[in-house]
Amino acid sequence: MQKHGAMLSALWILLLHLSPLGSMKLTLFKSPRGSPEDGDIRLAGAKTHSEGRVEVYLHGEWGTVCHNGWDLPDAQVVCRQLHFKGAVSAVAGGSFGEGSGEIWLDQTKCVGTENSLSNCSYNGWGISDCTHKQDAGVICVAGTSENYVDHSLELSEDLGQLFDSEEGCDFLIHGQTYTGLKRYNGEMVNTTVCAHRMILSRFPGFNASTDVDEISINLTQTCRPHLPSLIRYVYTRRLEVTTTTAECIHQLASRFGMRRLMEVAGRLFTKLLPEDPSFLTQVSFYEYSVGAGDRVLQENCLQYMAWNFQKLSTSKAWSSVSAELLQALLSRSDLVVPGETFVLAALEDWVSQVNRTTSEEQQAALLARVRFPMIPAKELFEVRFTSALYSTHQTLYQEKLIKGFEAHSLPFGTLKNSSTFQRNDQDYHPRIYTGPPWSVTFNQSVETVRRLINIQYNHRVRHRGRHWRYNHPQYDYTQVPRTSQTHSTPVHISTLFADKMVDWQLNLFKKQSDCSNSGVQCDSLPAARMSMSTSNFQYQGSIRYSNRLLLSCQGRFIFHIMDFKDTFAYVPTGENVTYPCADEEYIYHFVVRPEYI
Repeated sequence: MQKHGAMLSALWILLLHLSPLGSMKLTLFKSPRGSPEDGDIRLAGAKTHSEGRVEVYLHGEWGTVCHNGWDLPDAQVVCRQLHFKGAVSAVAGGSFGEGSGEIWLDQTKCVGTENSLSNCSYNGWGISDCTHKQDAGVICVAGTSENYVDHSLELSEDLGQLFDSEEGCDFLIHGQTYTGLKRYNGEMVNTTVCAHRMILSRFPGFNASTDVDEISINLTQTCRPHLPSLIRYVYTRRLEVTTTTAECIHQLASRFGMRRLMEVAGRLFTKLLPEDPSFLTQVSFYEYSVGAGDRVLQENCLQYMAWNFQKLSTSKAWSSVSAELLQALLSRSDLVVPGETFVLAALEDWVSQVNRTTSEEQQAALLARVRFPMIPAKELFEVRFTSALYSTHQTLYQEKLIKGFEAHSLPFGTLKNSSTFQRNDQDYHPRIYTGPPWSVTFNQSVETVRRLINIQYNHRVRHRGRHWRYNHPQYDYTQVPRTSQTHSTPVHISTLFADKMVDWQLNLFKKQSDCSNSGVQCDSLPAARMSMSTSNFQYQGSIRYSNRLLLSCQGRFIFHIMDFKDTFAYVPTGENVTYPCADEEYIYHFVVRPEYI
C-alpha cells in the first residue's frame, strides 16, 4: 500500500512538473532585466528554444548577424551567452527564416572563449553588404548550463519504478512486426507496453489525450525490442543511446514527437557518417532525415556530403542521389571540389546515370546551380565541345557561358551596374576549390627530403651492347618536420587578374617552440597561420579573402573546416571536431578563397 501511494505521489509530482507552473526553472541568477540592453542576443525563427536565427539588440532595435565567416566558435559564444552547455553547429544561409531590421554584425570572428558575441571581432556595428537571406543561426545543446537548477532527475527513479510495475497503467502501445516478406504470408509478432495516459499525454504523438486507450505501430524487427526502453524514457528522461541503436531510437522518437531525443540520436548519426566509403549510408540518412523532419541530422548529412563531394560523385551511391539532394548540395558554397569544372562534369555524369528518371526541367534547374563565372576562361571555351548536355540545353548553356566570359573580361564594378545583375547571385561566389593553385597540402606535418650525401660508388650498366661504369651519387631520404611554406596565387579567379599575384606565408604549429621560433603567440595547439606577405596590396577595397583550413583524416575524408581569423586557425582535437577521426592523423589543406566585395 505504501509503495502504491508513493508511486501515485510521484505521478502527481510529474503533473506539477509538466504544468505551466511546474515547467518554470529555478535559476541561481537574479530576475531577468525588464528590457534588453545593447549587446543582448536572442534566438528566433525556430520551434525549440535551443536553436534559431541569431538576433542582436542595439539602439532599441533587434537586428541579425550575416553568415559570412560564421562557424562553430561563433556559435559556441552565442550558446554560452544564452546559458546553454554548448553548440551543436553554426547554421548559415537563412535556415531559420529571414529576419528584419538592421544586419548589425558581419564577418564575425570569435575565438570561442569570449563572454558575449559583442566581444568578438567584426566589421563594425551595422557595416555589412549582406541581405536577410544570409542571416546566421545556431543549434545549441538543448540542456542548460550548470548555473540552472533542474529537479527532474529527482523524479526519474520513482517514475521508472512506476513504469516497471505497470501499476495503474491505462494505455497500451502495441509494436507490431511481420516476420514474412508480406503480411498475408508472414506471422505478426507483437510487443505490448502498458503505460499511463497521464504521462504519455506530454507527447501528442501517442494520441493519449483522446478517448483511445491503445495504439498500434508497425516496427521493423530490429527496432521492436527498443520500444519498452523508449516508453520508459518518457517517465525517467534516461536512456542509453549507442551507435547501434541510434537509428531505431531516432525513428521511435520521431514517431512520437520527442524532438530532444531525436537531437541526441541525430548527433550519434554524425559519428556513423565517415564509416561508409560507399556513401550509401549518408544518402540513406539524408532521405530519412527529410522524412523525419530532423533539420539537425539533415544539415549534418548535407555538410558531410558537401565537404566530401569529390568522393561522393565517384561512389556507388552517386546514381542513387535524388535530384532534390543534388540541388541542395549544388546550392552550397562549402562544396569542396578541385574546381567548378569538376562540378559541371559530376552533374553531367549524374544525369547520364539517371537519365530515365530525371526530366529536362530538373536537369535545367540543376545546371542553373553551376557557377559558370568560377570556371576558368579556357575551360569555359571548351564546354560547348565537351559537354554531353549542351545540345539538349543549348539556350541555358549559352546564357551561362556568356555570364562566365563577362566575369572574366569585365570589372566587377561594371557587372554590378548591369540591369541584369542580382545582388544575391551566388554565381560570383567561390566554393572551396582544392585544385591548383588555390590549395596547398601539409601531409601530416612531415615531408620526405632527398639529401645528397658524400658517398660515391661505381655503378655498372649495359647500354647498346657495351658496359658503362660511372660514379653514381647516393641520396639519403629523410623525414623532417614541415612547418612553413610560401605560396603564390592570382589575386582572383577572373582572367583579369591572371598576371597579378599575391604571396602567402603558410605555417603549421604543432609545438609551442614552433610558435616561438616564428615570433608569434599561439593561443592553442595545433594551430595554422595563413598570412598575406605581399606588400602594398592594391585591391583591399574590392577583393577580400575568406580562406579555409581543411582537415582530412588520413586523406580518406574531410572531417572539419575552419576559417582563418586574424590569419590564425586553431585546430580542435578529440570530440570538438565535426566528424570523428579516430586515429587523429590529420592532413592539413590551406585553401585561398578570393571574393568580390
